[in-house]
Order: sequence, then structure tokens, then C-alpha cells
Amino acid sequence: MPELILVVLRVVAEALAYANPFAWAQRRRRQQRLRRLARGETALVPCDVRDARLTGGQWKNGYLAVGPHPAAWQEKGGGQQTLDPWPPLLPVSADEISVAFRSQSGETEIRLHPDEAPSVLRALGKTGH
Repeated sequence: MPELILVVLRVVAEALAYANPFAWAQRRRRQQRLRRLARGETALVPCDVRDARLTGGQWKNGYLAVGPHPAAWQEKGGGQQTLDPWPPLLPVSADEISVAFRSQSGETEIRLHPDEAPSVLRALGKTGH
């Protein structure tokens, strides 16, 4: 009987790992943001930013507020700051979890989810390029 309980617990654990409710919730929030952006509304896109002017050259976790207005950086727990114009960003690395972009000078870098990269790059391009 103890072996059967262990087998049932293992099956349940593997099923939960496969279902990954945390990833499901993240995917749902990301889809909601993409729908807001498609409608022309503002969305706070989670990302990491490193910029000399915005973050003192350190990597910071926060959000890019993108939409019909100039894009703005918002550090978690802080206020919004604009960087106008954003420098042109070139892709430097990508995988299924994140894509990274860097300016030619190397002073500005962002990392975000690949699904949201096109919307963010369009919004950053509206700020002066």
C-alpha cells in the first residue's frame, strides 16, 4: 500500500509540473497585454533595463509603459521616467524565455519576453526615430 501511495503522489507531482500553473498565468497576462497593445491602449510590459541615465548603469527589473504615448521606464516600486529618444536597439540574444537588445554604444540594454518584443520595439521607435 505505501508503494501505491508513492506512485500516486509521483503521478500527481509530474502532472502538476507538466501543467505548470505559474507559466499558464504568465501566458494569460502576456496575452492580455498584447490585446491591450493591439487596441492602442497602454500596457506595462515587464522587462529588465540597463541604461546609464535611467538605471545608473545597473540592471533593474520593472516595466516599460508602452502605448499611444512615448514609452516610459518604471522601476518596480518607483515612478516613470522617459528616455526620449530611445537609442536604436539591436538584438543580441534570444531564447524561448527572453530576448535581449542593446544599443550600438552598449549604454542601453533591455530584456523581455519574445512575444512582447515587436510591440515594445515599435513603441520605442516612436520616441524619436
